[in-house]
Amino acid sequence: MGKDHKEYTWNLVAKKLAGEATPEELRELDELLRNNPDLYYPLQTISDLWKHTPPVNPRDIEQAEKAFSAHLDRMGDLRLEPGPAAVSDDLLPAKRRSPLRRIAILTVPLACVLIGLGWYLRHADRTTPPQVAVKPAPVTNAANEIYTTNGSRTHLTLPDGTRVWLNAGSRIDYPKNFGNTQREVELTGEAFFDVAANAARPFVIHTRRIDILVLGTSFNVKSYPADRTTEATLIRGSIEVSIRNRPSDKIVLKPNEKLVVSNDDSLLRVPVVRRHALRTNPSLVVISKPTYEEHTGAMIETSWVYNKLIFQDETFAELARQMERWYGISIRFDNPRLEELQFTGIFEKETIRQALDALRLTADFNYTIEGTQITIHN
Repeated sequence: MGKDHKEYTWNLVAKKLAGEATPEELRELDELLRNNPDLYYPLQTISDLWKHTPPVNPRDIEQAEKAFSAHLDRMGDLRLEPGPAAVSDDLLPAKRRSPLRRIAILTVPLACVLIGLGWYLRHADRTTPPQVAVKPAPVTNAANEIYTTNGSRTHLTLPDGTRVWLNAGSRIDYPKNFGNTQREVELTGEAFFDVAANAARPFVIHTRRIDILVLGTSFNVKSYPADRTTEATLIRGSIEVSIRNRPSDKIVLKPNEKLVVSNDDSLLRVPVVRRHALRTNPSLVVISKPTYEEHTGAMIETSWVYNKLIFQDETFAELARQMERWYGISIRFDNPRLEELQFTGIFEKETIRQALDALRLTADFNYTIEGTQITIHN
C-alpha cells in the first residue's frame, strides 16, 4: 500500500473526528468501511478513544502512526485497498496528500486517539470486537451448555480457543470432547464467532435452518426460533453454508456478504440463490451486503457486540421483538395498526422507559408498564 494511500486514510479519519470532513469525504470514508470490513473495528476503537481518552504526550504519536500504518500494509498485502484506492494518486487533491504529522498534531485529543490506536493494534486482535461489560449470564458447565436470558449478553472462549460473543436470549451447546476429535456446536439465537484456525478439524455450527462449515474466520449468525429468517454475516475469511433438508445446496460466502435464509418451510421447493433483497422476493435464500448505519457507518448486524441496538426502517412489531430480548421484557400491542409504525435509531444506555419515550417523539402512541409487561396502545 503506497504512502499516499496511508496518508489519505489518515486524513479522512482525522477530519471526521475533528468535524472538518466534507460530505464527499464522509461518503468516501463510508465507502472505505463498506469495501473493507476489516477496518471497521479499528476505526470504531479510534472513535471511542477520541471521546474518552485523557491527554498524553504527543511525542508518542510516531509509535501509534507506525502501528496503524503496519495495519494498512497488512491490508494491502491482502489486496484490501482502503477508500478510493482504485484512483491514481496523482488525481488526489493536494490537500488530501498533506503529511500525516501535520494532521496528527492539530489537537491533543487526536494525539490521544493515535496512541490509543497504537496500543490497540499491538495488544488486540484487529479483526474481532472488544469485550463489553454485560450482565453475567448463567453457565451450566457440566452439560456444556452456555446460555443467556433476555436482557443479558456474554463472552466466552471454547476449549479450542474459538471466541464467541453470545447475544440475549441465546444458547450454545457443544459436546464434552469438543476439540479432541471434532469441533461442532449447536446455536439457538445469535452469536458472533472468531474461530481458531485448524484445517484438520473444521468448525461446524448447526442451527435450526442452516449448517455452517468453517476453517478459521469471524462472522455473525442469527437464528432465533421466532424470527422469520436465519442470517449469517461474514466479516473475515470464508464459510460454507448448507441448508437443512437441501444438502445439495451449498453456498460459499465472501467477506462483507450476508446470507439470509427464510424460516418458512413452504419455500423449500424454491430453487437456489437469489442476490437481491428478501423483502422484495420471498425466496428461500438471498445473498446481499450487510447494513450500515447512515451517520456512524456502524455495521448493524454486529452492533450488538458493542452494546448498541441499531435499527433502521424497522416496523414496531419487529423492533418490539428486538427490544424484548435487549431489555428482558414483554411487549404487546392493543391495536394491530401500531405494529406497522416504522422507526430508525440507536439505543445504547437508555432504560426501557427512556427508549419508549424516544420512540414517541416520532410516532403517536402511548404505553403502560406493569412489571416486565409493556402494553402499546393509542
